[in-house]
Amino acid sequence: MPTKNMRSVRLNIYINDPTIRRQVKTAAAKQDISVSEYCLRAITVQLMKDGEKPPKEESNLLKAAIEKAHRFQAETFGGRVFSISSADLITEARENRNIP
Repeated sequence: MPTKNMRSVRLNIYINDPTIRRQVKTAAAKQDISVSEYCLRAITVQLMKDGEKPPKEESNLLKAAIEKAHRFQAETFGGRVFSISSADLITEARENRNIP
């Protein structure tokens, strides 16, 4: 994903099916991101599936994001561990949601 120092370049994509265009716009809106960002993410995922390696800069950004998440986790939870599985909490919440 572009950083502040990177210059954007245009890539035109023509979509003949208006349904697909609406699906892309809806999916991007659900994630509260631009259509360009949504398409860039989709293209990046496909490139990795095709065996293309992400640019070194993106790799460094991912490492930085992971490190930031670990720091947040350590500061917020201080090494404490939940005594119940998060999967169990989610299952319980879903079951309770369906009770009239």
